[in-house]
Amino acid sequence: MTPQRIGAFLCLFVCLLAGTGCSTHAKRISLSRSLFYEGQLDACRDRLEKLHKSHRHDRDVTNLDLAIVDLLEGRSQEAQKRLKDVRDRFDHLEQESISEKTISMWSDDTARSYAGEDYEKILIRVYLALASLMHDGVDAESYTLQIQDKHDAVMQRLWGDQPVDDQSNKFRGLPIGFYLRGMLREQTHIDYDDALRSYNQVAQLLPTCDTIRWDIERVTQGVHSQPGCGVIYVFAMVGRGPYKVESVEQPTSDALLIADRIISAVGPYKLPPTIAPITVPRVVVPDSDIQSVRVAVDRQGVGSTVSIADIDRLALETSQAARNELIARAVARRVIKKATVAAVKHQTSANSLASLGFDAAGVAWEALENADTRCWGLLPRNIQVLRIEVPAGTHAIKLLPENAGLIGRQTAEAQVTVIDGRNTYVIGWFPDTYTPPRVLTSTEG
Repeated sequence: MTPQRIGAFLCLFVCLLAGTGCSTHAKRISLSRSLFYEGQLDACRDRLEKLHKSHRHDRDVTNLDLAIVDLLEGRSQEAQKRLKDVRDRFDHLEQESISEKTISMWSDDTARSYAGEDYEKILIRVYLALASLMHDGVDAESYTLQIQDKHDAVMQRLWGDQPVDDQSNKFRGLPIGFYLRGMLREQTHIDYDDALRSYNQVAQLLPTCDTIRWDIERVTQGVHSQPGCGVIYVFAMVGRGPYKVESVEQPTSDALLIADRIISAVGPYKLPPTIAPITVPRVVVPDSDIQSVRVAVDRQGVGSTVSIADIDRLALETSQAARNELIARAVARRVIKKATVAAVKHQTSANSLASLGFDAAGVAWEALENADTRCWGLLPRNIQVLRIEVPAGTHAIKLLPENAGLIGRQTAEAQVTVIDGRNTYVIGWFPDTYTPPRVLTSTEG
């Protein structure tokens, strides 16, 4: 084959790829997200299921989004199954595939199986616990231990053994796993010491939260609830959570050092003195017009929810911690692609026309690279809680979004059955002040 034909063939190959390879997960999921935040959960489910079938590499993240839809539609068992499948797969993918890693150096990170972000791995276990509580609660306690284990592993990787004092700007993690465990241990009416240890850990993460101080005082006295009373726990999913978009970044010096190690390990490549900006995924969090959720029981206001899971901060912190490695891979790919085109030109002794074809193909090859925007896209901005002790029996509960003391127009109501000495759980979904909220209740503590 002549150099001219090689150049033409390479250009044609790249053009064919361009017709099929320009769609990112962010684009594919955009309609499903819109339907979700319009409150059209059935239509959202249909779109997600079609995407699940048609895009193999998206299946884990579509499963996570479908689990949120399942939970909000009252299918907690189905939600648990999806979440467990993805949890197990992400655990397996922590052992990186050498073949996928090699292929991704010739294409982009979308060629790799998505192994989940650190914050997603923690939140899978959080949602497993919540889904269990909404069904029968049998596995909820074991899930709280999984939350703590994964939480500790992530925080260790972020900060190591560095002490984090109260004045530090470092995010110290999510209290929700410790809170859920304390809540469940308290309900036994025996294991108040265990509950106290868990609540003390929450207090270390939320040192200014009055609610936690009240929890500590209550379990110190050894009282779950007064005789003839039970407890309602309202968990509010507030705001729109993190998702990924494409972003153009200038490689940092730290990222270039990592990239140099990568390309040295792959082959006889050298890092050039300058690198043009590259396209990588970036985690973003929308602004929220809801601050908390006010709760009324039997038409009497009882208080407002407080955050025990700032998902937005966790997502931003953990993604930033992995950013240099992400940028380094993109830099290494660019170097390898440029070196490959140059090597082909040299070996074929291409004339000016064929050389132009190779150069054009090389530019297109780089341009075809997509940022890996796969993510769990239907998370809330934060998860909040309010504990309410009420007499056993059936009660009317009303949830109202609030922001800076102002009550929103969209409200959610439900009937709640409370059992003497037991917990009952309520989940409220409040993504913004325009989307109709949803409320779900459990019947067993």
